[in-house]
Amino acid sequence: MSSFIGIEMVEEGKLSVDNLEVDEKTGNVVISVNPKIYPMNTIFSAAYILVDKAWVLIDGDPNEEIIVQLRRKDSKINLEELGRSFNNELVNYSVYNVQVEKNAILRGMIVQKALETQSQESDVKIEKKAKKAKERKTVARAKTKRKSRRK
Repeated sequence: MSSFIGIEMVEEGKLSVDNLEVDEKTGNVVISVNPKIYPMNTIFSAAYILVDKAWVLIDGDPNEEIIVQLRRKDSKINLEELGRSFNNELVNYSVYNVQVEKNAILRGMIVQKALETQSQESDVKIEKKAKKAKERKTVARAKTKRKSRRK
């Protein structure tokens, strides 16, 4: 076994890099994920992005360690790059989820304001329609009175 800055040759054709284990023989890369750092929804999101490039299997204990196995669909795909892309997607979706949480209150306020504005506009439209209907009735009564006076 040789080791160099987080890279280990586990056996012939099998390489361990940081949280990745690359197996060229089977076309798999296995990624170990800490669920205390990356919640399951983030892991699922990161995996989903790669389903066009790899078959995905997620297993493990959500309290201890999640194991993600990616089996490349095309033999030309570099397994280490595939695993590193998965790691990048974990970071990407983690940032996205943080932003979603930060913006939740603001988004709620915007939706509430939009609904209030819509409601006020609806009230104004209803009032205008009621006013027009009342004006038509008044005009119709006036016409009826004029006709009855002529007779």
